[in-house]
Amino acid sequence: MASDLEQQQTLKNALAVSELSGIPTVDRAHVLQTALSIYPEVENWVAQFPAFLPQRIAGVCLALTATAPYAKPSVIVKASILSLIICAVDDLLDITEGFVNIRLTVEQMEAMLTLYVKLVQSGGNSTYRDYPDLIQIFPAINESQPWVQIANVLTKFCRELQKFPAAAIYYGIFAKHFKLGLEAMLTELYWSQAFKETGNYPTYEQYLLNGRKSIAAPLVQSSLLAMVGEPVDSEFSLKPPYSNLETLIDEVMLTCGSSIRLANDICSFERERQAQKPNSLLILMLTQSCSQKEAEAIVLKEMDTYLQKMEEPISLLPFSLSTWGDCTRRMTWFSCAWYQTREFHDFTKQMLAALR
Repeated sequence: MASDLEQQQTLKNALAVSELSGIPTVDRAHVLQTALSIYPEVENWVAQFPAFLPQRIAGVCLALTATAPYAKPSVIVKASILSLIICAVDDLLDITEGFVNIRLTVEQMEAMLTLYVKLVQSGGNSTYRDYPDLIQIFPAINESQPWVQIANVLTKFCRELQKFPAAAIYYGIFAKHFKLGLEAMLTELYWSQAFKETGNYPTYEQYLLNGRKSIAAPLVQSSLLAMVGEPVDSEFSLKPPYSNLETLIDEVMLTCGSSIRLANDICSFERERQAQKPNSLLILMLTQSCSQKEAEAIVLKEMDTYLQKMEEPISLLPFSLSTWGDCTRRMTWFSCAWYQTREFHDFTKQMLAALR
């Protein structure tokens, strides 16, 4: 991207970052117009399912349009819906800030996440009722319950994702990262519980290895791979240390996920500290006896390192995946800038329109 240098210089100065700093200047008008144009379709979809919070729609529409500005609107809409599904799952796992009057036990959360993984692995060819051994842990089941709504929407999403030609090649990568992402969310839940009992957090290294998956960016990026990816030329050859194309694709997504996780931690620090959730800043403050400002400086520097590091694996992608590689780059730049301004649920359609 021609404007990478401009973006990098902007992100290094947090005081100069705005909601649009992660979007190349030449694309901003198009991104805003497209985000507003898909908003009604996503809004109509959300209105059918109370488990999905409408205050997230504007931020998600903008983020996914910034990620894939020249993709078909149907692709951006589907990626936005997947992002909202993951947000809803995260809400159900959040026992301090989740759904009002809905408190799942840890055992129910484990069963719920296992169920969702199985639905994805089936390609949408099964429903939640096909897994009686998992759903029996819920005392009462009806279609209005949030976890059931999510299961039904996830099944529908997977069926629609399978219709894309590229899904025949790349759907398995999406299913793998979906599983990794949900397992990482559960690990963070265990860590949060352990901290309340013992006062101990994981190490910074353990946290980031897990957090680059729990941020769910690789999960959404892998769904885009199944929508915009192309078959790879048989003459394409990899360079060490990548043994096959999938390991290279994984490296692209997980490197991007590391940057986004660190940016998210800066934004959500106060909220997560009060909720006693693991956060890279808090872990650094506890283990290195540094101030919040010092911890933030460390995290910003490492975020910048990952922003630069992601260019190497992206450059090694085959030409047929160059569009997807650009999407991962755009998502990372946008998210790292965005999290220096606000969280995704702290944004409205009116605020989106005002940016034009």
